[in-house]
Amino acid sequence: MAVKVRKYDLDSEYFGIYTFRVGGGDVGDLEFDLGEALSEMGADNGTIVARLLEIYQALIAQNEEEEGVPVEAYKNIDIDALPDALNRTSWEGSATDVAGRLASNIILKHALPNGNHRTAVALIQFYLRRIASDFSMPETSVEIDSETYDWREWVNEYINESKRLLTVRRKNVLLKHLSDFGATTLERKHEVQIDLTAYELDMYPSEAKAVYATAHEELWIEFVEEAVERTDNPELMETPGLSKAEFAEKIRNLE
Repeated sequence: MAVKVRKYDLDSEYFGIYTFRVGGGDVGDLEFDLGEALSEMGADNGTIVARLLEIYQALIAQNEEEEGVPVEAYKNIDIDALPDALNRTSWEGSATDVAGRLASNIILKHALPNGNHRTAVALIQFYLRRIASDFSMPETSVEIDSETYDWREWVNEYINESKRLLTVRRKNVLLKHLSDFGATTLERKHEVQIDLTAYELDMYPSEAKAVYATAHEELWIEFVEEAVERTDNPELMETPGLSKAEFAEKIRNLE
């Protein structure tokens, strides 16, 4: 297929819209065979994924109650991607390091429609509570009006940068073309602006995936470190984290 590209000098903003991977209906109505999926994951992965999905479903229900409308599913839940996120996580290091990596890899897998970041934040609290039972995340959301909630400013800085890194990681070649044609800023949904000059775009897609996955992990470790400092729990930055097997066993002991 031949494509002709022409360059135009534009005096105003240029907007483009595209859709991708449409799911169907409301998130609460999505159906999947959880039992069969868990049976193929292994005991530890299955235990963690089952609890992760419980957290996700509780957050979706809370969101629907707060805003009074169902959460729309733009894609199906990708249960099979979740154990891979756990396998890609390095479970060595401090509690905050492991919690940050775990959250990052859940987000990178993008398996939970309209809930990846919220589930990751909730998972951080759940993981750290298995180490320090009295730990609670600082307030992360704020009520805009009676039916609308949003991230608090300090959290939103991390969420927006996370979304920027996700976009650059997946679309570096496309963004490089835009930059070559003179574009300096890209705005994605929720008014998240990406300064194209702030990111290295000239690399193969496989390299971009690795480079920006590392940057994403580092971002989420920083988020967890700030969270424990805000709650006067800085010792968690020195406390050894739980391994995957230890985390799964802690979950089983809750039941």
